[in-house]
Amino acid sequence: MNRPLRVTVVAPYGVIGGAELWILSLLDVTDRLDADAVLLADGPLRKQFERRGVPCALRPTGRSVPELAGAAVWLARRLRAGRPDVVLANGVKAATVAAPAARLCAVPCVWAKHDHSFDGPLTRALAAVTDGCIGTEPGLVAASLHPRAALVPVPAPSGQPLPRQAARAELSRRGARLDGDERLLLTISRLVSYKGVDDAVQALARPGGLGWRLAVIGPDDPSDPGERARLTALAERLGVADRVDFAGWVQDAWRLLPAADCVAVLTKPDGTGPGQEAFGGTAIEAMLNGVPVITTGPGSVADRVAGPAEAPPGGITVPPADPGRVADALGRLSDPATRTALGRAGRRRTADNPRPAECAGLLAQRLAEAAHLPGAGLRGSAPVSVVVTLLDQGMEVDRFLTLTLPQLTVGGDEIVLVDRGSTDDTLHRVAVRTSRDPRIRLLYRPGARPAAARDAGVGAAARESIACADADCVPAPDWLDRLRAAAAEPDPAAVLFGVCRVTGRGPVAEAMAAAYPLPEECRGVPGPWRRVHRLLFGPGPAAFGGQALAFTRRAWQDTGGFAGPPGTGTGLRFARAAERAGHRCAVVGSAEVRRELRTPLRHGAVTAFQEGLELGHLADRRQLAGTAVRAVGYALAVAASVRGRRAGTAAAANALGPGTAAPRLSASTDTDPPLSLWTGVVARTWALVPRRRDTGTGGPSRRAQAVAGRLAAVLRQRTDTTTGATPRVLRSAVPGVAQRRMLLATGVLAAARLSLPLARAVCLRRWRVLPAVPGAVGVLGAARAAGVLRGLAGRGARGRLPGDDRAGGTR
Repeated sequence: MNRPLRVTVVAPYGVIGGAELWILSLLDVTDRLDADAVLLADGPLRKQFERRGVPCALRPTGRSVPELAGAAVWLARRLRAGRPDVVLANGVKAATVAAPAARLCAVPCVWAKHDHSFDGPLTRALAAVTDGCIGTEPGLVAASLHPRAALVPVPAPSGQPLPRQAARAELSRRGARLDGDERLLLTISRLVSYKGVDDAVQALARPGGLGWRLAVIGPDDPSDPGERARLTALAERLGVADRVDFAGWVQDAWRLLPAADCVAVLTKPDGTGPGQEAFGGTAIEAMLNGVPVITTGPGSVADRVAGPAEAPPGGITVPPADPGRVADALGRLSDPATRTALGRAGRRRTADNPRPAECAGLLAQRLAEAAHLPGAGLRGSAPVSVVVTLLDQGMEVDRFLTLTLPQLTVGGDEIVLVDRGSTDDTLHRVAVRTSRDPRIRLLYRPGARPAAARDAGVGAAARESIACADADCVPAPDWLDRLRAAAAEPDPAAVLFGVCRVTGRGPVAEAMAAAYPLPEECRGVPGPWRRVHRLLFGPGPAAFGGQALAFTRRAWQDTGGFAGPPGTGTGLRFARAAERAGHRCAVVGSAEVRRELRTPLRHGAVTAFQEGLELGHLADRRQLAGTAVRAVGYALAVAASVRGRRAGTAAAANALGPGTAAPRLSASTDTDPPLSLWTGVVARTWALVPRRRDTGTGGPSRRAQAVAGRLAAVLRQRTDTTTGATPRVLRSAVPGVAQRRMLLATGVLAAARLSLPLARAVCLRRWRVLPAVPGAVGVLGAARAAGVLRGLAGRGARGRLPGDDRAGGTR
């Protein structure tokens, strides 16, 4: 079994409310999470964590910006020292502290949203800086505005409640003054004003509530320390103090619910809280025990209590902050038959509510996927078919089989080898292997392209779960086990990508390998400098792709297979088609293979060209726009630094493509480039972003021409009519900076571009390859850029955009 996921839980408060009971109940029933906790306020929650063996650190933090910032800095130091796999921020305040701290340390942060507090700008900001979001009910998932939000509901409690008489006796022992079988209204909540306990107290003084007694279970809340005294004074003023009792905090309070004749969940908007109950675990627990509920609406709890129109409700919904309607509901519930009918309806309505183990599995999966470690803490048991394509790779396939056969530990596992027409001893080696082990099968497809050969192997595979790898990959000893475990998640992704560690033999090959990210960089999120590097220079090569991946047969069928345009790769295109077909993709950062680059630089350049070719075929409009902006900037900087102002202008125009000729400038004048150049720059840059209605003629689209024309009209109005010179803002834009400054800027950009490859070489202690890294990175970058341009040209020739090919290719 894989090791558990290391999780740091950040809790905003020390009191025990619904959000705290949610995380405690899930930690109680899972061994997939190795948790430690950080509390931003002290209270009973710390003892609950310690009782469960969860290490706990306390950092008292208020609500002011300086205090929150100080806590974030402190937490960043702690995360950098502990290096957890993921951070779980249990609430808005916790996310405000944990999200920036985790981002500084390159640790994924998942935000658990429990209510509708701070919906608006803060929610949008947290959605932008967190790596995942968990909502405890569907409305919260939608309100989070997070693109990767998922549902992990509040579970039904595990265990059995106390019988009615035993529960009433326990309440009496805790201070409730129960007289025989007197009707009891019960509330379970923290003592804060927005929970609406005062409405229940006032309802007792109305006609409908005269025969009822109120018991309040829940702790005092430091954020509202005077609430208990306020409620006591209110009860005395209304003359119902002899029918209102406070039992304090009770461990597993849901076990006392059978003592009640009705449970009240009366959350209201009073300016101090979220305004409505998001999930209402108490309401669910009451309906599970057959106790009718009085709740406020509209809201998710009211929707759950009312249910569909054709079915009887599990309780009564009243407007918020309306004690009179609460009293009317109590009057209706004075009838035993009404209480029994509503209780039965509530029990039917909550019969399918998930149990703690199921919810804990969903939580562990969402956290593991955010950390790119799906399957952490799991052991898969489903058989897998491993498909490998071959072409003159006898030694490589021998090595692959030697390393993979011990990983076929489940009955029904198999390896399908697809030979594409080998002429060396590959077939002989495979024949020897198949004669010794019936789990190995061979298909012969001479002349087939890699994608078509892989499709043939998948079609012949006997299992529903399929893993594919290249023959020259060196799988780690647990590679297949990690993919199998990721497929055993409660809601597994249909496509799972392993990661590839690129190595080299010799200084040149090792220098080329430094251009590829390490698998450790995929197990988490990018740090601050990696984000800046990606912004300046694009995403670069990925550590995952078609070298090693797993998927379901259904996903393969829905995408139409791997076959695509000639010369392109297979992995990213397959993932894009799977996502269009409605399947989820995930990266398994622990499923590692190794690929060794050959020493000749030409071989690495060919590989980089093929990677760029696939990126060119798959780039979307946003990626194209970013690439175009970066390309223009690089062309201007290099041209200005090498050839000066005038040559830089001409090179910039030429770099933007044919059809934009720079005008000839007089050698005796120092005028700036005329307006036509700027018009052409805008037109050609806009034309780099393809449109569905482009004519395919190679010139700017009609939309680009229109935008350039409007810009030209504006520029003409601001141009000196006597000299024809362009405005000052444009004169300083391209070639107006001194050549030395441009050289310095170019050097800084080059150093920034090489920073990550050099850092990888230093991290691996490859000191001898450092002088070769700049040249190797430059060659690979140029080859990849050429591949991207070739892919864009091929896609333009076909006259379609990414997403137009809905079938994902034909087989």
